[in-house]
Amino acid sequence: MGNIKTAMVVLWFMVTLVVAFSSSVLKNKVQGLERRLAVINGNIQQDIADIHVLKAQWSMNNSPDRLRKLAAEQLSLENAKPEQIINYSALHFNYESNEQTRIVKTDKKSLTTLVKAEVKKN
Repeated sequence: MGNIKTAMVVLWFMVTLVVAFSSSVLKNKVQGLERRLAVINGNIQQDIADIHVLKAQWSMNNSPDRLRKLAAEQLSLENAKPEQIINYSALHFNYESNEQTRIVKTDKKSLTTLVKAEVKKN
């Protein structure tokens, strides 16, 4: 009987040590995961702040007034002249048959001649 009681005490002592060690390891893992979660949440908050800044910059850079000013400074655009505008129905196209589709072809010389004719007509 004495040996059984001693064996039971030793067994319970060993179980207690295993449980204590396991809970200590688990506690350290949880703390590590909590620190990692805090870092990730901090990164998310920083990313959200960066997105707000980028949206503000995007709005500022794409404002119509700014784009109009940049276009005037950087591009040499002129207003369209009447001779540059032609009626689409006046274009003469050469059609070339293909088995499945019809391909429309036109050449630059024909368009130039057509534009000059349209200008003279008007």
